[in-house]
Amino acid sequence: MAPVTTVQMSRRVGKETSKSREVLRSGWIPAALTLAFTVAVSHHYGVAARQTVVFGVFAVLGVTVPGTLLARALRGHSAGFPEDVALGTALGHGMTVLAYVPARWAGLPLLVLAWPVATIVAFVMVPALRPYWRGADRASRAPVALSWGLATFVALTVVASATSFFRAHRLAWSGHATPYVDMLFHLSVVGELKHHVPPTSPFVLGEPLHYHWFVYADMAATSWVTGIEPETLLYRLFLLPVLAATVLLFAAIARRLTDRWWPALVAPGLALFALCPNPCAWAPGLGADFVLRYSVPWCSPTQTFGVMLFASVVLLLVTILRQPRPGKGSWTMFAILITATSGAKSVFLPMLFAGLIVVPAVTLLVRRRLHRPAVIAALMVTAALVFAQIVIYGGASDGLVVHPLSVFSTLAADIGSTAEPSLPLKLAVVAACVFGLGCFWIGVFLLGLRPRTLLDPPVLLLLGIGAAGFAAGVTLRFPGSSQRYFLYGATPYLCLAAVRGLAAVLPRPDIARSRSVPALVGALAGGIAVILTVRRLDGTARPEADEMVRRIVGPVTVLVLLIAALAVTLLVAGRRRLALRAVSPGVVAAFVMGLAVPASVAHVKETWHNVSARSPTTVVSPGTVEAGRWLRDHSRPDDVVATNAICTAADARVCDLNHFSVAAYAERRLLVETWIYEMRTQDRAAKEHVEDASVPFWDGRRLADNDAAFHHPSPGTVRRLRDRYGVRWLFVDLREDRPASGLDRYAHLRYAAGDWAVYEI
Repeated sequence: MAPVTTVQMSRRVGKETSKSREVLRSGWIPAALTLAFTVAVSHHYGVAARQTVVFGVFAVLGVTVPGTLLARALRGHSAGFPEDVALGTALGHGMTVLAYVPARWAGLPLLVLAWPVATIVAFVMVPALRPYWRGADRASRAPVALSWGLATFVALTVVASATSFFRAHRLAWSGHATPYVDMLFHLSVVGELKHHVPPTSPFVLGEPLHYHWFVYADMAATSWVTGIEPETLLYRLFLLPVLAATVLLFAAIARRLTDRWWPALVAPGLALFALCPNPCAWAPGLGADFVLRYSVPWCSPTQTFGVMLFASVVLLLVTILRQPRPGKGSWTMFAILITATSGAKSVFLPMLFAGLIVVPAVTLLVRRRLHRPAVIAALMVTAALVFAQIVIYGGASDGLVVHPLSVFSTLAADIGSTAEPSLPLKLAVVAACVFGLGCFWIGVFLLGLRPRTLLDPPVLLLLGIGAAGFAAGVTLRFPGSSQRYFLYGATPYLCLAAVRGLAAVLPRPDIARSRSVPALVGALAGGIAVILTVRRLDGTARPEADEMVRRIVGPVTVLVLLIAALAVTLLVAGRRRLALRAVSPGVVAAFVMGLAVPASVAHVKETWHNVSARSPTTVVSPGTVEAGRWLRDHSRPDDVVATNAICTAADARVCDLNHFSVAAYAERRLLVETWIYEMRTQDRAAKEHVEDASVPFWDGRRLADNDAAFHHPSPGTVRRLRDRYGVRWLFVDLREDRPASGLDRYAHLRYAAGDWAVYEI
């Protein structure tokens, strides 16, 4: 064997060093560290290592990998690993839902695995598909700073999830005894989708489930494949990759919009972590109430799932709307994703339709030509909307009423600590919120200085989505103030439009060597100093009711005047110095955004000690989980259950309808457990202008028959439940509403745990 020369050794060392540097400069290290951190947090909050591994394997091989391969093939190329993975994860979830629905309907839920297995096999066996296993070339890779920045954002979402939700929602009693009021509702619907498609309400036998239930179908499919309890998926695992994909999707949209890397970091930071400036230290929610709170993604999985799917749709449209003839692959993926979005959250497709209508309308008006891709996309969205409204939502309004500015009234009531805030207080809150959001989205106004950028079809789409969502949020009212989800849904796209406006007025990538940097940094620092000074002068003491309006309007007016003075000064000075004229919009934007920095920093700091709202009373009493799961394991999916746990309040005259725990853990349909979220309840409440909780149950005979079996047990009362309603099981609460003695003579006691007993008729 020939001896190794010094030159050969030097070359080998050089190659190894080059590979090491390439690894260090890639995004693998921050991704791996973020993954390890996420696993550690999950383990700390009760997720077993085996569950984490099983879920991770399915999430990767059953969702992300096949979705990524399909996305690359349908696009015809790789767009870079982060974008491919994010889009592939969204597409994979959409495919999982669309595959699970017919599989569950056919009684073969594990058939949901057919699509990922077939996809992976095809991309391994078919030569023409094998190239899609490779990613983009080096030129398309993200800078290492962006990789670390996005990894930090994902880690922050994990920290926020832990402090705002995991800490308050444990996986064992008594840590999960007082969950947020809707969590057991979500868990109940997951159980319904595990066993029935199409689903019906698990709380009132025979009532339709006109609701956006696709996320629950996805969780049900995951539970079938992995064997992980739905509670663990809902409370810990399922949404973590969804949140990570959402961060990457926002970054990808910004990158596509601007063809720069820095907006890919600014856009998700602005959409997920920044807050509107608030000049009043004594009113923490003022001006920031429309920004998504950390606990919302977990308390509303439908919103979180819909945000991810909708972001993937918008990412596709950024490319589609800029092409005269988009390829069939892009249209195919678009069709899959809007179908999945149609049942994920009802707020998104109406906003998308509005945004798509803006594109051809403006293009036809300004450029005298029809934008064909936008028209085709709008027609496809119209079909999806019609399908969703008829098939999924049953044509129901869900208690929707036109009530302008109701969301501001709610905020004014919170700030004023009164159920009936005065009109001046409402107007002051409106003014403060409009000012705060205007500062937050200053880049949107800068688009007016760049007409070519403003008329870019994707920018028009974002503005249309944002305007439609904001208009719906401030003019409509849903039960439980759910009109806020329009605002939550619209905010990221107005942030993306704002980032596009900032990119249009700020210098190109050589900004680090530009003379404008000191001016921009100085303006940003000036904004921070001004807002801190105003807050300090205004004080932290809560004013009396008669002083509250002045204490809101005064600081806002001062800030408006300061911004106007800066703009006028720069405008006048710019007439003499051309260089100053070019940088003036950026300086004003930096000053205004500086106003938001203190609130945003405080918002991020809250991730370390934030705690989400919980129920003030125990709704999961001892034995609920054990008795419910015993019943699930010893009954058939179509068995009907009756319970005496309809009112949870100690005072029988006060009925708390937020009781979902029996359906949640038994995964069976109840004769009646609660009716607060049923369509009939919400429609009647909207018509009569009353709260949902005050609407009585519409079938008095059913309630009477249910009550008689528990409190007047006899052969007739118990047999009536079985023969008239098909009830086979009695789930008995032994705490506050104990049944009469003698029930065991007409039904067999099969199991008892804690405060619960399970009888079989």
